[in-house]
Amino acid sequence: MHVNNNAPVESQQNIENYYAAGQHPEEHLKAARRALEERRWVHACQHFNDYLKNEPPSSREQMAEVRVEYALAKLEGKRPRTHTDPIQNEIYTFLMQACAFDSKSHAASALIAIFNEDVDHAFLQEADSSDEALLSATDLDLDWAKRIASAISVPESPTWEKLSQRANPDSSSPTITLPSLSEEEQGEREHRMRTLFTPAPSIPEREPSLNPIFGILPLIGGGVIIWVAIAVTATYGNPGWSILSPAPYITIVGVAVASLGSWLTFGALLGNWQQDRQFRNAMIEYREQQRIYENNLPTEKQIARWIQNDVAVIVDRALKRLGIVMEELRNIGRITDPLVIVGPAEPPKTKLVRQPRVGEGYIASRYTVFVVCMADQKLGAYRTTLDSVTGKREPEEHTSEYRYRDIVSVNVRTVRLDLPADAKKTDEAEPTYAFVDAEEKDTVAERFTLVVPGDRFTVTTKVSTEDGRGSRISFSKADRALAAIRRRIAASTRTA
Repeated sequence: MHVNNNAPVESQQNIENYYAAGQHPEEHLKAARRALEERRWVHACQHFNDYLKNEPPSSREQMAEVRVEYALAKLEGKRPRTHTDPIQNEIYTFLMQACAFDSKSHAASALIAIFNEDVDHAFLQEADSSDEALLSATDLDLDWAKRIASAISVPESPTWEKLSQRANPDSSSPTITLPSLSEEEQGEREHRMRTLFTPAPSIPEREPSLNPIFGILPLIGGGVIIWVAIAVTATYGNPGWSILSPAPYITIVGVAVASLGSWLTFGALLGNWQQDRQFRNAMIEYREQQRIYENNLPTEKQIARWIQNDVAVIVDRALKRLGIVMEELRNIGRITDPLVIVGPAEPPKTKLVRQPRVGEGYIASRYTVFVVCMADQKLGAYRTTLDSVTGKREPEEHTSEYRYRDIVSVNVRTVRLDLPADAKKTDEAEPTYAFVDAEEKDTVAERFTLVVPGDRFTVTTKVSTEDGRGSRISFSKADRALAAIRRRIAASTRTA
């Protein structure tokens, strides 16, 4: 028989197992405990299995301890929920056997409690820590507490938390608290974002100037008439002023016309002066309002930081709603963290604004956040809406889980938005977004769609207008999600 020590221990016999075939059960137990201490889980399981095949007579306490150690080795350093159902059942059976052999086995009781609390969290149930479980965690030997707390990590389990605190009293809690804005920062954020979605001050318009020519012409005409009257009087002498002479009447008409021309000219010049003064004052007021408006605008970095923090809170919420922890995703496939797709929420409630001082792209007043969590056999999906002004999640949320082979289609497509913002969606056309500047624009939307039997997830990932401007969140990964889901669908189809 040819034996080598190069092949994986899972598939071929190595030289250690070859020589171990004739070992005494006690030697198997020593080798198993040594492998368990060195975190060589597969070797430990093999030796525990060989030991139990020929288990010698021993005390019930030792029989219980061996089965607890075997269960710990079967966990392979991972939380219970990450294992398949057969492995979970096998682990649970060993722990129940340990309790049957020794009803006072605190190690078995503690592991059973951790097992149940982890599974409860996966099914969105509150951890129900019994007094017996807490007593087991308190009374458990310190060495066993260190072994369990160091072998696996289940922060969502109160029993594991208690063991971890006992094993590492000086260490801080592993729970990661997402940063939140202080009351003052939250007030500043809302003020600046509301300013952004308020129309900017309008530039005052100068009224058309009054033309003095309409006064100058009568003034000149009146002067000419008066000159004619003077000329008549000079020609005919004093009799020209008789009642039958036209001179007095010509003079009166000339004075009247000249007076009207003077009044019109003076009125035009005075009106223009007043208009110019009012326009200068309006421009001064506009510049001050514009200065205050721009000073109250958020910066591009502030908006990115606020929205990214909001989305992180929503991702944490999605994991809780789906009963998933990050450790599960980091051990699975190429995609590690949840895939997040963020885009403007649907009109008409959502408004878009573009402010050059804030950035080149459009910013939405509401965003749809779609979180995709990819596990081995299923895909978890969560969708909600974020108010970008307040940073609060709206009450409506949608969670679902699907098997990859049940996904009908996943795609990214572009649609044209033809209807006014306040119109209702039809089968042929969809309403566009309301823009803060109140100008209608030809708009197209890029949308990510996930279709499963009886359900559909659609998220607008980008909105573009005819001027080449668009809205996009830098950390939104629609293309990455599309490629990842397609790979998983293809893989599930090949294995089916």
